[in-house]
Amino acid sequence: MAGHLKPGVYSQPAIQLDLTATALAAAGVPVNPDWKLEGVNLLPFLTGEKTGAPHDALYWRFDGQMAIRAGDFKLVRYDSNADTLTGVRNQPVSAVKLYNLASDVGETKDLAGAMPEKVKELQSKWDAWNASNIKPRWGSAHTDNDGAEPGTRAPKKPRKAKSTAEGK
Repeated sequence: MAGHLKPGVYSQPAIQLDLTATALAAAGVPVNPDWKLEGVNLLPFLTGEKTGAPHDALYWRFDGQMAIRAGDFKLVRYDSNADTLTGVRNQPVSAVKLYNLASDVGETKDLAGAMPEKVKELQSKWDAWNASNIKPRWGSAHTDNDGAEPGTRAPKKPRKAKSTAEGK
């Protein structure tokens, strides 16, 4: 593929997962659907064969932290060390925050309170994406606290045993 791309800047959001699909395509390696790659081959976008954004949204999760980027908006919950800068381990995750990256690339103005419907929309999209994933295999999230596995029902909560009064 060397020599086929013109120098330039690609300005649409992409994610590191796209690098695998793009590198495989550049090397001429066919992608096996069983691999279930989440990335997109960016070559058609880089050559101009395709236009627009390669993703409807980008998603992240790590322990209780999460983020979704859809269009100009980013919804995020993050380790509160980002705010406190103390470096103390196991700090709680922040409340959900919403940013418009077109006007606030530095993420300084939280719009969650002013735009609750956008928060609900993005959280719903993230929840649907997260439900399709396997459970995390590391971090505290591997303790099975993020819902039922895809394709399964949520486990039923155990019923409390009825207590009987003794001596009556």
